[in-house]
Amino acid sequence: MSHLSRLLPIILLISLILITGCTTLPDGKNPDMNASQTPGMTAASYAATLNQPDAQSGFIKMDTDIYNIGEVVEFTVTNDGSGPLSCAGNQPSFSVTFQTTSGKWATRMGLEQPNETEMSSLAPGNSTQVYRFVTEGWDPGRYRIVHDCGIEREILIRALPAATPAPAACPPVNATASASWIEIDPPGDQYAARPFTIQGTTNLPAGQELDYVIFSVESGVTDPALTNEGSFVTSVEEGTCGTNTWSATGEIQATGDFFIWISDTGRNTTAIKRFSVFSE
Repeated sequence: MSHLSRLLPIILLISLILITGCTTLPDGKNPDMNASQTPGMTAASYAATLNQPDAQSGFIKMDTDIYNIGEVVEFTVTNDGSGPLSCAGNQPSFSVTFQTTSGKWATRMGLEQPNETEMSSLAPGNSTQVYRFVTEGWDPGRYRIVHDCGIEREILIRALPAATPAPAACPPVNATASASWIEIDPPGDQYAARPFTIQGTTNLPAGQELDYVIFSVESGVTDPALTNEGSFVTSVEEGTCGTNTWSATGEIQATGDFFIWISDTGRNTTAIKRFSVFSE
């Protein structure tokens, strides 16, 4: 028999022990303070810490100090000190306070003063039961867990992030309107010797180059494609739902009325728009 064959039963036995061991948490004796986790809610899955009231705040063990409203807060208290902790109650409990607008702390849940008719102690290295509470319906803000063993830790409850709206569905494409087009947004009035930008939309594909010319109305030109006017080049930018965008820049030293003329490189699709240039 090989070594692997002899070890296989032992490996299976260890696996069964690991699977069946430590799968439950100790139940608390205070159902209000140790509420079971609400279905559909999960504890915070990120780790973040806050500045705490004192060094002993670290005795309260938790995954994070920041929670969204509605999440479950879960913690234990472990005595990391060298001496025992004196605790109110034979089963120590806790309360949660919050900071009011005046800066004072008021009780949000639990007793304002711990019940000291019975006392207990937490020895060094020992831990309490697991405590849980749900923050459903709480206001955003700073809260403080106050444990009956004299330990406090602050947490932050924040509002749920706003849901990102789903992008609007694109309307169906009209097959009869599939011809290419270019449109120019109203340029508005411009000022001499000042750079400006004119923009518009098109259904031509993103990345395609467009030629544009800016010329004076007084020149008498009606179609720059038939003249020797110098042109500039811009590119179509990605838009939404098949409507892409473009922009053209210019600077005119003179005043008066002008045209911007724009076209695809094949001169198959064109647009023209008039605008005025004034002095400052």
